[in-house]
Amino acid sequence: MARKKFLPSISRIDMSRVTRTVYVLGLLVFAGIWFFSTRGDYPNPSEAFYVNDFAEVLAQATRSTIRDEGERLYNVSQDEVDGGAQLVFATFAVDNVEDVADYDKTEIYRQWKIGDNDMGALFLFFFVDGELVESQIEVGYRMEPYLTPTRLGQIIDSTIYDEEGWGYFFDFGLVEFLYEILTVVYVDAYDYDSFNYDMDVYYEHWMDYDGPYDSEADSISMSFWMFVLSPWATGWDRVGPIGLLALLFVGTGGRLLGARGGGGSSGGMGLFRRR
Repeated sequence: MARKKFLPSISRIDMSRVTRTVYVLGLLVFAGIWFFSTRGDYPNPSEAFYVNDFAEVLAQATRSTIRDEGERLYNVSQDEVDGGAQLVFATFAVDNVEDVADYDKTEIYRQWKIGDNDMGALFLFFFVDGELVESQIEVGYRMEPYLTPTRLGQIIDSTIYDEEGWGYFFDFGLVEFLYEILTVVYVDAYDYDSFNYDMDVYYEHWMDYDGPYDSEADSISMSFWMFVLSPWATGWDRVGPIGLLALLFVGTGGRLLGARGGGGSSGGMGLFRRR
């Protein structure tokens, strides 16, 4: 009697392939939707967030002041109505004035997700060969009644562009501009009695500054994973990587937990290495 040959089930093979195909396609679709909805055309903010000196034109004392005042405003306004105000400064180096048109202040404001309750303002400064060539400001919807175009124009003209005053040196003019903006926000938006500052005192502080003189946290864009894990990322920014990891975990039956990378790449690269 002839021996029967064992034939694998065609239906089982096909179903297994279909399942894997559907799983991979689902993973790709999820990754694509998340990627295209979160990616931006501009660099992520720096780790310091409130100061983004990508043009590297600011002294560290200036960067430190902007960061410290930004953090203080955000923290003390948390308990206020429409709290969580954020003032974010950024410098960009361009080859010529025409290149400024490549930057959309509204898109940068949205990509960086500035200001809780839309109580934010973004201040952009563009430099050609270290010289300021243009300033732009984007103001959140709820901040607009306080930082109106007329008021902003008056403040910037009397500070940064006042070469007979502190504006003779950009760092000093910028800090005076910051203090004037803070005065408006504290007094008008949050009903503080006053916000006082003394530029002569600040000048002495700037001259005697003994803090760090070089900080990459102020001038280098955050990496993808650093941004995802930062306080500035939204839930949707985080759901993509977490969702992908969850799908990979399910698809591998949990075997990723037993994997061990061999060496060095940072971020999520090690998760995809094989033993």
